[in-house]
Amino acid sequence: MSGYDWLDDEAFCATFVRGLTPHEALARFGIDVFDGDDEEGDFEEGVICARSAEGGTILSEWNGFAGTLDEVLRSLSAGTVAASVFVNVNRVASFDHYADGRRILSFDPLFPGDEDGIPEDFLADREELGLVGDESEGGLAAALLLAERITEVRPNASSDIVAAHGVLEY
Repeated sequence: MSGYDWLDDEAFCATFVRGLTPHEALARFGIDVFDGDDEEGDFEEGVICARSAEGGTILSEWNGFAGTLDEVLRSLSAGTVAASVFVNVNRVASFDHYADGRRILSFDPLFPGDEDGIPEDFLADREELGLVGDESEGGLAAALLLAERITEVRPNASSDIVAAHGVLEY
């Protein structure tokens, strides 16, 4: 997945948040925020890394799922937009898009299925990226591109570096 070398290919959650700094995004979790990746190795699970990106912040979790939780996405998207792409080792996957605290779109990027009820603007993007029908041609890479389009947040050179992180107990 070009531009996302810091994501684990098998199990990750990447959450895009428009207009927030890494510290602001993590603060919305209500957890302690640490600069960089200093204490990151001290925890086995629940670590959320915040990376600066063009247009906002990308939160990443190795084998985590915080970015799929309704209460997290409602908080992150308050006054802005957020989108998350999740996959676990069993190939269970999800794409979730929230705007101003409300869920807008949710589907499985590996098996997106029925397009009924999807707003036309999102359907056109999904069709272009191969995220429609019984089997997705685009998969996770296309879901990451859709998250970029919806949130206008894209990785840049500084996205390789963890700007801040926090630990969320599930």
